[in-house]
This record gives sequence, structure tokens and C-alpha cells, in this order.
Amino acid sequence: MKSKLLLGSIILVAGVAIVGVRAYTGMGNASADYEIENIKVVEVPEESTEPVTKAYDEEMSLWISEINALLSAPLDDPRLNEANNDEGFEYYLKAQKVMDLYPNLEDVSGTEFGIEYSNFTMLAARIGHYQFERTAHLDSYGRAKEDTSLSDKWKPMHENMIQSFEYLKQMVNDLDVAINHGGEGETFGVTHLLNGGKVSEMEAFISGKTMDD
Repeated sequence: MKSKLLLGSIILVAGVAIVGVRAYTGMGNASADYEIENIKVVEVPEESTEPVTKAYDEEMSLWISEINALLSAPLDDPRLNEANNDEGFEYYLKAQKVMDLYPNLEDVSGTEFGIEYSNFTMLAARIGHYQFERTAHLDSYGRAKEDTSLSDKWKPMHENMIQSFEYLKQMVNDLDVAINHGGEGETFGVTHLLNGGKVSEMEAFISGKTMDD
């Protein structure tokens, strides 16, 4: 008899507990077509295949545009005439000029433009290095690099000086397309910004892996 009473009490308590839980959670009137309130459904937009246009510092944009024009046009510098329009000297003067024109921007290291700027400056530095090599036999301190009175004694420019300048022009063109034209335009595939297919080739050249000094 006591066992039956105990079993009945357990069933009664369990039943009250279930009813309480259903009332607390709002499931008391649940049916096949019940509505659940206070649940916000967020629609996830489909991934866009359109190119993303990124904003860059205005000074950087102007610098890229200016040096792109500079590298593609004849150089207006009296020193070039004094050096009998030496082609290697023109490459050297242009490389120096574009670096001198670099705007006073915040440090770009660690940014998406940082690796581009690093490659760019190394190409410009290589051009300066090759101009030094052409003149080191005249002055080991580098003063003959710009001494146009000695231009007839400069060594012929190394083929890698030509390639360095070509890569520099290609990089600036591609950066101009990426930064100033939303990625639309003819490119040479030498920038990370546009996922260029020739970046590895150019960086191997910059690092000296494909050079024969």
C-alpha cells in the first residue's frame, strides 16, 4: 500500500514539473503550426564576385599617378644632356626622382601596400647600385655616379640595370591601375594588389636568385 502511494506521489510531482516547464518556456499551446516569437532571422548575403574598390591615401594616389607619367616620358634634366643622353644615367636619375617625390605618408609596413613599396624601393636601389658599379673604377666613394664630366669613361650598363628599370615601370603602371583606376586597365602582372602572375618572377629577380652579377 505504501509502495503504491509512493509511486503515485512521484508521478504527480513529475507531472507538475512538466506542466511548469511547458508554461515557463511557452510550450503550453504548442501545435504543428505554432509560432516561435522573439527569434531574429538574419539573411546572409551571397558572396559577391564584383571587384572591391579600396580607398587609398590621396597623396599616395597622386604620387603613383605622377611617377607613372615620369617614368614613361623623356626626362627633362640638364644633367642628362651633359652626359650625352646616357640611357643608364637616365634610368638612374628617374629612379632617384621617383623616390624623392615620395610623399610624407605614415609607415606602410604591415599594410597591403607595404610589400609593394618594399619591392619598388629595392628596384630603385638596384638601379642606383648598377650606376655605382659603372663608375666605381673612377671613384670608389660613388661621387662619379653623377659626375657627367666623366660620362665618356663610364662602363656600359649591365643588362640587369635595364631589367630593373623595366620592372620598376611595370610595377608603377600596375599600381596606378590598382590604386587610381579600380583595377581596370592593362597590367603586367607584377603586383600583389592585383594578384599578378609574374610577381614571383620579379621578386626572384629582386632577391638576386635569377641575376648574374
